[in-house]
Amino acid sequence: MGRIAFTRFAALASVAVLAVSACGGAGATTAPSAGATGVTPPSMAPSIVPSTQKPGQKTADGHIIVRWYVGLGSGTNPAQMALQATVVNDFNAKQDARTDGKDKILLSLEIVQNATATDILKTEMASGSAPDLIGPVGIKGRAGFAGQFLDMTPLIKTAGYDMSKYPEKLVNTMKDGQTGALLGIPYAVYPSYIFFNKDLFDEAKLAYPPQKVGDKYKMPDGTMVDWNWDTVRKIALKLSVDKAGKDATQPGFDPATQTQFGFEFQWTEGRRLASTFGSGSLVAADGKTAQFPDAWKAGWTWYYNGIWTDHFIANDTQRSSDLLAKGNPLSSGHVAMGHMFQWYICCMTSAADKLGAFKKWDIAVMPMNSAGVTTAPINIDTFTITKTSPVPDRAFEVMTYLVGRLDLMALYGGTPAIGDQLAYFKANVDPTFVKQFPTNKVNWQVALDMESYAESPNHEGEMPNYTKAMSDYTKVFTTLATTKGLDMNKTITDVVTALQTDFQAAP
Repeated sequence: MGRIAFTRFAALASVAVLAVSACGGAGATTAPSAGATGVTPPSMAPSIVPSTQKPGQKTADGHIIVRWYVGLGSGTNPAQMALQATVVNDFNAKQDARTDGKDKILLSLEIVQNATATDILKTEMASGSAPDLIGPVGIKGRAGFAGQFLDMTPLIKTAGYDMSKYPEKLVNTMKDGQTGALLGIPYAVYPSYIFFNKDLFDEAKLAYPPQKVGDKYKMPDGTMVDWNWDTVRKIALKLSVDKAGKDATQPGFDPATQTQFGFEFQWTEGRRLASTFGSGSLVAADGKTAQFPDAWKAGWTWYYNGIWTDHFIANDTQRSSDLLAKGNPLSSGHVAMGHMFQWYICCMTSAADKLGAFKKWDIAVMPMNSAGVTTAPINIDTFTITKTSPVPDRAFEVMTYLVGRLDLMALYGGTPAIGDQLAYFKANVDPTFVKQFPTNKVNWQVALDMESYAESPNHEGEMPNYTKAMSDYTKVFTTLATTKGLDMNKTITDVVTALQTDFQAAP
């Protein structure tokens, strides 16, 4: 017991409570903090304590320290922090019983705020105190650290780790786009789909969205139409209501007194939103020319018109209001449907006094674009090992333990890349939802089906001069939800112009 008590202290010595993006997931960079309203576990003080442990350092009794860094992706809301601490203790207890003759490992956990995790990690790397193992982390979370992570191919070969069980498509997402180095193994898959509020659909007497790709949608007049973005617009208008009870299709509808919205791209960003209208990239095939695919132009324009012309999507001022849960619209109970990733389920609750207060909800397939193609942006998390780790083989050993903890993956909100995925939901996800939503049943097959429609290339892929390019194009994208009267052709041209300058300045 002495070792477990000590390792818990060591694991929590550098813990920080999340201030932004508490729901986690690979793409949750703008989510409000669940920790702000949740219960902070004991001994997890809301402050950052820099790690004092050096790479490869040994404890007094000869245990090799492996540092695990959390913050670039999921893992930073109170429940996740608590389970991660338990996982660390469980691992270290197994090490205490180790008899294979190898040095025992002491796993140490460092959790930092998502908003500052990238800067802190860069500082630690620059000072020669980089952690050994980082994750869960997605493609976007790895961006900006080019050349800093280890190619795991030799470690996998030495350990005899079976990679044949993973789908090739998912393995390829783990590779460096330039060098082909395998930077991780597929861990948690976060498909995206349409969340919809059954209560609001029932109130409007509208059919629910389809749950199988190719199925038609039944309009109020009984006609069966394709489930595409035009159909989404039409029913979103009917689901957008003002305080007088008029919807956005009716004369006299007043957007200034709007109490309900038909659609939302929850916590989105420009490439993610655009990819729901088709696969694409801001970088041409030559790797250095800026571009803006036609399908992406259609996506940005649909979004912009939905805010300022049709009023079925909230602008930024409305999103930050009490009506829309101060920036968490889907969880406000005042938005009928929206695009979001699976990791969002960690933020949902049926308690009327908390965010996520809608009792009847389900998920639907993504709409088709104008060419009849269905695209579902996907996030995928992995664990990665820093190149400077003096004990990469031991870090890999820790990683293989972590990827086997399905309870941890369930709390992250992900789906395992392999195995019986529906059985996983039944055993690990549904029990939580039975407590939160006792009268609600979710069709998880939709989530699994959407994995087959993932965009390629991934919307979080690398770009030349990544940090500057992301900053410049994001500045333009954010104006869509803040500024009425934009010329969308000029706006998109501005993006391409800014990116071309950034790409040309790439090292």
